[in-house]
Amino acid sequence: MAQLMLEDYLELMEDVLEKAQNIPLSSKKALVDVEQLRDCIEKIRLNMPSEMKQANKLVQERKSIIDEANKQADMIITRAETRAKEMTDNSEITKAAQARAAEIEKQAVIKGRALKTATDEYITDMLSKAEETLSASITAIKRTKSTIKAPKPSNPNVPNN
Repeated sequence: MAQLMLEDYLELMEDVLEKAQNIPLSSKKALVDVEQLRDCIEKIRLNMPSEMKQANKLVQERKSIIDEANKQADMIITRAETRAKEMTDNSEITKAAQARAAEIEKQAVIKGRALKTATDEYITDMLSKAEETLSASITAIKRTKSTIKAPKPSNPNVPNN
């Protein structure tokens, strides 16, 4: 019944438009009874079937659900981007720490080589001094030994055995 009423009001609106008087020098514009058209629109709204009202309500709910889903998606994306940035920052920190560790290791190798060189020089110097001391001692021993083995001049006052 409501469907018939809607169609009746739509036909009435068409009749109003068809009976409208054209404005001179315009083929698309006409004078209409505005109150009569508004009355038809109001009656159409009042007699709209409940299914259409429910459909409109569903459309609005759907739009609301989509808007909420979009908001949640945006929040998830924002959190993911923030997390990715944190991970990237952590990665940058890790890279910086690794670079620093490599630099420390390089410096340690350089210092180790320098220490080894200094140690080798010290040991060589100490061995040279020990060699000189030993050489001097051997020379002294040889002199002493040669003086012991050398024949002694005879002294008439000292009895021979």
